[in-house]
Amino acid sequence: MADPLPVVDPAKTNPIHVQPASDHASTEEEYAPRTRWQKVQEIIWDGGDRTPEERKLVQRLDMYVMSWATFGYFIRLLDSGNVTNAYVSGMKEDLKFHGNQYNLLTTFFTCGYLVGQIPSQFLLTRIRPSVYLPTVELLWSILTFCFAAVPNVKTVFALRFILGMLESPFAVGVLTLMGSWYTPRELSKRIAIFYSASYAASMFSGYLQAAIYRGMDGTAGLPGWRWLFIFCGIISIWGPLWGFYAIPDNPYTTKARWMPAEELKMHIARMSAIDRRKPVPLSKKKMKAIATHWPLYMFTFTLICHCIVTQPLNYFAVWLKSLDRFSVYQINLFPTAAQATGLVFTLAYGWLSDGLRSRWKVLVIPATLNFVGMVIVASYPSYGATFLGYMLNATSWGFWPVLYAWAIEVMHKDMEERAIVIGVAQTFGQAFIAWVPVLILDVGKYAPRFKMGFSVMSGISVLEFASIFLVKYFAEREEARDKLEQEACVSGEDGSGIKGSEY
Repeated sequence: MADPLPVVDPAKTNPIHVQPASDHASTEEEYAPRTRWQKVQEIIWDGGDRTPEERKLVQRLDMYVMSWATFGYFIRLLDSGNVTNAYVSGMKEDLKFHGNQYNLLTTFFTCGYLVGQIPSQFLLTRIRPSVYLPTVELLWSILTFCFAAVPNVKTVFALRFILGMLESPFAVGVLTLMGSWYTPRELSKRIAIFYSASYAASMFSGYLQAAIYRGMDGTAGLPGWRWLFIFCGIISIWGPLWGFYAIPDNPYTTKARWMPAEELKMHIARMSAIDRRKPVPLSKKKMKAIATHWPLYMFTFTLICHCIVTQPLNYFAVWLKSLDRFSVYQINLFPTAAQATGLVFTLAYGWLSDGLRSRWKVLVIPATLNFVGMVIVASYPSYGATFLGYMLNATSWGFWPVLYAWAIEVMHKDMEERAIVIGVAQTFGQAFIAWVPVLILDVGKYAPRFKMGFSVMSGISVLEFASIFLVKYFAEREEARDKLEQEACVSGEDGSGIKGSEY
């Protein structure tokens, strides 16, 4: 990684208004009074008390970072998730899947994801994201084409493992990148937009497979599910090509060709105003500090719960197929209703949490909806009610972006801690869904109702709800301690003789 650019004094170089440092990490933050119209503008997008220069600055950042990140996540989920559509569209019969092998598709992908995730986050602190992220993106796009030629189930498993390794750096890498450029009042809605690409990918995969199955099944002697992977590869290849140009690393090390020097000074000033500090090399002392700090454990626990309780949508199509009342076209099409529901709610949570400037209050909503949906699908009262339960589960997927926005704000001072905590949390979340579904959602044993699995998930949903208040408690405690240290430091500077370091 190149030497960081010198830190610029915001007071001398910043021609825009930036939010004061108190804008970060607070659970119940204090802000300067705003007019009603400013509040409305703030909720809609990036209005409020900003200057036109700052709005233009952020819009230009969006044009590069958000366009690449959102499209990249779209193709990532498209390439990894289209195996479900392929499975119900003929791959199961052509390759002779049997028993619990459907679950193993997720397990092998997740195992690859786990192997690559944490090492990748360490690499991300040493290799420029503008090189590392689009390179792995290019490799997984090429691998997508290979799925069109798989001869047997074992080859599918091997490719799924490699695909998991190659895709593991992307989501956590983007979150780390976004945490280096956006302020708290901008962050949640943008993570929500980024994450909403997963729903768009699932919806598009369903529509694409339905169209391919109807129009190209048998063309050139290939079944429709093989054509799905070919088309996905063609779509994916453009993401990394744009990424090599668009990714700006972080404000202190960027070499982005599209960012003028004056613009960079403004970005550094914005990050300095909220105490987002420049990267420093990892050391044993720093690693120990991260390992003994509460965010590593609390955010990991919360994400584990969330990853487990959002699994039902992966079995929605399996449940529909088991009913023997829908065509292949309909089985591919119906789950897109759940994805559309998740898309709308995810964006709503992001906008709402930025507008209210409170993360925990918004997180309570998807956690509650998840519990209600889990209880419904576990009790299986009727076809219509069960369908509604799956829809309610989809509304809870928006929990993830708001949680990570909160995590980035809590760890605002340390980019390396953000990268490691996000990577570890994501890794353990994926680790649990690598084996939990195999035990409690075994397609060979429990389909189509999965009563035991969904009952267990109802209990875990309660833990997810409780974890919100645990994170809130620790965040408030740390904020209070920081304020006391700042006050002590100020008293020492005023002549009291007491310094924060002496407390």
